[in-house]
Formats: sequence, structure tokens, C-alpha cells
Amino acid sequence: MTAANKTPTSKYMAGDIRHLINKAIQDELVNLPVTLAEIKDPVQRLNFLTKFMPFVCAPIKQVGVSTARREVGEDSIFSL
Repeated sequence: MTAANKTPTSKYMAGDIRHLINKAIQDELVNLPVTLAEIKDPVQRLNFLTKFMPFVCAPIKQVGVSTARREVGEDSIFSL
């Protein structure tokens, strides 16, 4: 803390930390094919992929049949 303003000082600001984390993740994503090639055991590879998938793929929500038909425009009483 500085004596003048009594606020804690830090080497990194929040934006800097986010930028550093984002950069580290982007670097690892570039190396992902090499990392996956190094995993020889199919069970370990599948375990890695299933744990990694929620961070890469968007979640899918379940909808009812009537909602799905309404969204694609098939809710008309004349459609068979």
C-alpha cells in the first residue's frame, strides 16, 4: 500500500491478468493437435476430450416438439 492514497498496488491490473490468461489459452489451443497426438491411450484421449468439450462447444438445450415446430415455422394447422 502506498502511504499517500492507502490503496493496494499490484504488479498486474485485472485487465492485464485476463490478457495473460487469454494469451496462455490461445497458445495451448494452437498446440492442441500435438498434445492430442502425444496421448496414445484411447481412454485417456477420450477423457481429455470429454473434459475439454464444455469449454469449446456451446451447450444444447432441450426443447419440446411444439416449440421446435414453432421455431422452424411448421406450427400451422395446415401443415401435415
